[in-house]
Amino acid sequence: MQSDEPEQADFVLLGSYAPREAAKLLERFHQAGIAFRTQPRRPPPEPGPTVVIDISVPSTRASEVGQIHRDLFGDGLPNYHSSFFREDRNA
Repeated sequence: MQSDEPEQADFVLLGSYAPREAAKLLERFHQAGIAFRTQPRRPPPEPGPTVVIDISVPSTRASEVGQIHRDLFGDGLPNYHSSFFREDRNA
């Protein structure tokens, strides 16, 4: 699934989400007019969801995306596969 955004935008990986959390994010992005790209995939065998959704967003909308993410999920750590929040990490 993709929103209607020109191909020129520089998309960055926001993270990998369980379908329920992905649906919440995508609905809010749609309401805010924020483009996104999604790619479903199966994570490595481990406890957790059997399918995850990789979500990428334009780097130019970072502050809006970050605010939506905080509104939905609080200030907890971003998920492991995120490239979007790397500057917030201390490691």
